[in-house]
Amino acid sequence: MIGYLSLELKKTKRRGIWLVMVILLFIITMWAGRNIDDERFLGFGWKMVLYDLPLINAITIPTAIAVFASRIIDMEHKGNTWKTLETMQNKLSIYLTKLLYGFIAVFLFSISELIIFLVIGYYCGFEGSPDLWAYGLFFIQTLVITFNLFMLQMILSIIFPNQSVALSMGLCGSMAGLFLMYVPQMPLLRNIVLWGHYGASMFVGMDYNGNKIVDFYYMHQDNCVGFFMAGWFFLLLIGGWIAFRNMDTDGSSFHISSRIHHKPVKIPCVPIELIKIQRTPIWIAFLLLPLISAFIGTANYLNNIAILQNKWYSLWTQHSLFFCYFFMPPLIGVYASYLWRLEHTGSNWNMVLVNTSVWRLVFNKIAVCAAVMLITLGWVGILYIAGGRFAGITVSVPAELPEWLACGVLGGIAICAVQIFLSLVIRSFAVPIGLALIGGIMGLMITSKGFYYLSPYALMSVGMRANNSLKTINHIELASYSIFFIVLFYLLSVWYIRTHDVKTQ
Repeated sequence: MIGYLSLELKKTKRRGIWLVMVILLFIITMWAGRNIDDERFLGFGWKMVLYDLPLINAITIPTAIAVFASRIIDMEHKGNTWKTLETMQNKLSIYLTKLLYGFIAVFLFSISELIIFLVIGYYCGFEGSPDLWAYGLFFIQTLVITFNLFMLQMILSIIFPNQSVALSMGLCGSMAGLFLMYVPQMPLLRNIVLWGHYGASMFVGMDYNGNKIVDFYYMHQDNCVGFFMAGWFFLLLIGGWIAFRNMDTDGSSFHISSRIHHKPVKIPCVPIELIKIQRTPIWIAFLLLPLISAFIGTANYLNNIAILQNKWYSLWTQHSLFFCYFFMPPLIGVYASYLWRLEHTGSNWNMVLVNTSVWRLVFNKIAVCAAVMLITLGWVGILYIAGGRFAGITVSVPAELPEWLACGVLGGIAICAVQIFLSLVIRSFAVPIGLALIGGIMGLMITSKGFYYLSPYALMSVGMRANNSLKTINHIELASYSIFFIVLFYLLSVWYIRTHDVKTQ
């Protein structure tokens, strides 16, 4: 097994796989530690860390672990190397080696996260000493839950050669984990759904008076979550092996060309780039992510209706805040990666560049990505109205809604241009999506400091007034920054294609 593991490490050399975990740790540290040295929190800092980290993990880890698992598995799908592997080792050893590789990564991530925040606590001067039993319990829970997520994502990446399925599931999992954090009144659902285990396993609560944090305290944890985590572990371990054992690995399961009646070729009625995404798995994320976001927003609004007094305007911030920063950028990343997927495969670059100019090619990519993003925001608007009616808001829908969405589209096109460039330069399907998640989180941090114009990932949220729906913005300023990033990354994409030899996977 050690020999097989060393081979696995060699196969992933220089693929940036471990960089995913390093970046994830960096993002979690920056996010959770941004105000951790505030004198107001030093008295209960040790417990505050255990309160904050499960929420941050629930948002960031599912998408990151989906990217990590995809990077380990997708190389086997390229060139149909599954069958080649079977000539050197049996299927069970292949499966167990992949699991061992993932377990080592998850273990190193979990222990690193623990050590980092222990060091930060001592460095910032938290009062007292950390309860080692509590941090040990947090480590074990994080390790088990994250490894279960890795097994799920690995199985999806193995079963579906098209990695957009697994990555879309990871994005939806991040949103589901966030949603389930806000429904503690549904413990059974949090225990059953794998992504809800970060919230279900929390054992630190917060006591606050109005907007002021009073204290953090240990609370009773439902022991059922441990049984569900163990159940998921054995289900994924055994179920994944059965699925892998029965999977056809020769890369040619279906030969139906002889049954197809050839028809005359017709000029398509829709753009070529749009044809590429017809009946593809990206629509899974398109439908589910805004739907889950709407559930979260509406539930949070209903739970805090005594504080949120502005009805439609308060509901809008609940619907749009997390979606704009944490989920829309990776969703656009999925769209962009899929649009370049065919060019990066086989010898398709040669055919594309013979028939299409570089300027037109990049323009078409950005235009179709923007069109799908526009449809997504339209779906968000429909869900917002439906959520408001469900919440019992009887007054008229805000007249500003079309303007919010239009400004969001303008900022969203800037994100499309960035992601089209990243997916062009980085041939991996998964890595640009992970970078989009990082960009969204960094956009939130930059916006909180008042420098939103430095990040294209912040423009959509600013335009949609995700932080404050009653806030007015400078439309000329927003348009100027958006156009700047759109033109910049459009030109960078054209320049890259014209000055670099195209490569395929």
